[in-house]
Amino acid sequence: MAAEDLRIEVASRTLVRASRPPPGFPAVLAISNLDLVLGHFPIYLVSVYPAPAAGADAVLAAVRGALPAYLSRFFPFAGRVARDPGIQIPEVVCSNAGAELVVADAAAPLAAVDFTEVDRSLGRIRVPFDDSLALSVQLVRFACGGLALTLGTTHLLVDGRSFTVLLGALAETVRGDGALLSREPLFDRSLFRPRAPPRYGAALDAEFARFTPDTMINPLLAAAIRRRLYRVSAADLAALQRAASAGGHRRASRFVALCAHVWKLLARAVGDADPRCRMAWIVDGRKQVEPTDGALDQYIGNVVTYTSREASVAELLRAPLHEVAATVRAAIAGVATAARFQELADWMEERKAAAFRDGGKWTEAVNLGLGSPALVISGLLPFPIDGDLGFGKPSLVLPWLRHGRLGSASVTVVPSPTGDGSWFFGATRIWPRLMEVIESDPLFTPAGNLGLPTPPGCRL
Repeated sequence: MAAEDLRIEVASRTLVRASRPPPGFPAVLAISNLDLVLGHFPIYLVSVYPAPAAGADAVLAAVRGALPAYLSRFFPFAGRVARDPGIQIPEVVCSNAGAELVVADAAAPLAAVDFTEVDRSLGRIRVPFDDSLALSVQLVRFACGGLALTLGTTHLLVDGRSFTVLLGALAETVRGDGALLSREPLFDRSLFRPRAPPRYGAALDAEFARFTPDTMINPLLAAAIRRRLYRVSAADLAALQRAASAGGHRRASRFVALCAHVWKLLARAVGDADPRCRMAWIVDGRKQVEPTDGALDQYIGNVVTYTSREASVAELLRAPLHEVAATVRAAIAGVATAARFQELADWMEERKAAAFRDGGKWTEAVNLGLGSPALVISGLLPFPIDGDLGFGKPSLVLPWLRHGRLGSASVTVVPSPTGDGSWFFGATRIWPRLMEVIESDPLFTPAGNLGLPTPPGCRL
């Protein structure tokens, strides 16, 4: 089936409220300064499931039945995103106005969808929602029984780790028929308070830029940017890891090894067009902010930062993989400190009033894509992804968001939820030339239909 044929029809939208609002929960959840660095815009986590034996309607009934108990534990997500009327800074009004439950239908069988084209698959499966909603839970039923479950929210409330907690807790609540969770979520923002007075290094200013029409690429150039989804096998990841750890050097993680390989591909794509290119990484800081084992694993909010490195294209092409991997490792380690996140909280404290009063937004300067070509990479690693609602594991769990008018390339790496050791490589913003180089590399296999079987009697 051509990807253009995928059409989603919304059957219903209803509001679901928490059945037992937690006593004493604040009427307003203040947003931390780390949340404000990323700002308020919609993001989605899409989970794709093969046809369950019980049928999609049984899954819908189970999700619908579990949501009131789920929202009682994730109470801010039953509220509304608003702005403080005085200073215009976003906040969450914990009013129990209700999360949205969307039910939709696709006439196409899931096995006929080509997930390689992200915008024409995941981009059409997710359903836009009102930006005042803190949570939109969406279930799409496909012909022949497949389904997709999407969690839509705002980046003000979650980062990658938080998203996996949201999904895992929903799956656990559905499986447990509303019973207690094995671990409760944490919403306490007090860990990320700014100091008085705020203190940070001058270099931090250079890392950020205002995201305005003057700093955006033009819309026609933005339209040329592609989105693609690939798969990397467990065997190929292991081979990369060995190559990145060669010569008696420190053993590289699979993520570091893949980043090093991709940086070399970026250099190949740049070629003679620029003497230098950049890689940037989104780094989770939970273990650094609170080193007690697992203390912030269930924290719902943003604890991420960026770091970037620029290198010579010629040197990247010449260097063995283990040398590039060492540069990657050092870059990530350099910002994985509690001091870094304290500085970010202090930095935003001095800027948030003016920034939100005029409606502007900050972004990391490397995101704009000005200067040497830059690729930003993040990963839902090593976070466990549990999307099993009691009807079988998903075949894919992947974030989706609009790439906007940013000129950098961007990649998100996510482990396969089937547990086979493979990873999905989601090129969420990718230039045509870089796409050509990636697709010429046998490491990357187009995602296709995810290997989903066609149910008996189903006509594609």
